[in-house]
Amino acid sequence: MRRMGLWLLILGWVFLQVGTVWAQEPSPTATPAPGRPALVRGNITAIGDHTLTLSTERWGTLEVQIREGTRFHVPGFVQASLGEVRVGDRATVHGRWLEEGRSLEAQWVIVQGPVQVRRGTVERIDVAARRMEVKTRAGERIPIEWTEHTRLHITGVISPTWSDLGAGYPVTVIGHFVEGTFLAGRVISHRPHRLFLGVLQGVEGTTLVIQTRSGEVVRLQTDAQTRIRIPGHPNATLADLRAGDTVAARAIGNPDGTWLARTVIARSPKAPRPASPGPRQGPPPTRRP
Repeated sequence: MRRMGLWLLILGWVFLQVGTVWAQEPSPTATPAPGRPALVRGNITAIGDHTLTLSTERWGTLEVQIREGTRFHVPGFVQASLGEVRVGDRATVHGRWLEEGRSLEAQWVIVQGPVQVRRGTVERIDVAARRMEVKTRAGERIPIEWTEHTRLHITGVISPTWSDLGAGYPVTVIGHFVEGTFLAGRVISHRPHRLFLGVLQGVEGTTLVIQTRSGEVVRLQTDAQTRIRIPGHPNATLADLRAGDTVAARAIGNPDGTWLARTVIARSPKAPRPASPGPRQGPPPTRRP
């Protein structure tokens, strides 16, 4: 009996020590010490001027302080800032815990998700709102949003601006989706090209009026770089074009939806052939004996 009592006393002492250790260790939901490194993941639910609200599974709702040295990584962007972060993004935040323990200071904000590419044609664009709608090759219409850090490249245009992009322009957009909107990190485009075949209706100043084979009447602008080619006229100009000429015009699109002719090839309608002479009139020739 004395030995059993001794064993019970030892076991009691062991459980007391284990219980003390467990009580001293922080629980999974305990508040971390201020100044310690922080690594949290969650969904961004709100964005302030210098803060993010992050909803996490372990810590609940956290306030993330954004400092001047905070760096951002956003899919599709070469350079990013708080302006490229959107509500609904899933992010990983590296930083340190602050005094309150319910907030942290961010050193890195990494928006999670793959870089995606969409190709299509601009349906409409609102430069002031920084939005456009793109129709993909599959017929899907996607709302596109860009920011001040979105890079724009238009072939043949030096230092392009968003005003150089218009409806009908083919685009390749690189970025990622955020709640149904595609946030563009890069947009690559070139001016649309089209070949117009038809009959010249007339020349109004520097504008050609052409009726295409389908019956559509189009107006093509010209400038000093427009080349006019007419067989038999080595240095042809607009003044050499005549209504009724058959024309083939290669044009490029303007951001406002108009077309600018680059090359115009014209041919005059063929003149009717003269009628063949009929049988000779008069008495038939007489035969010599």
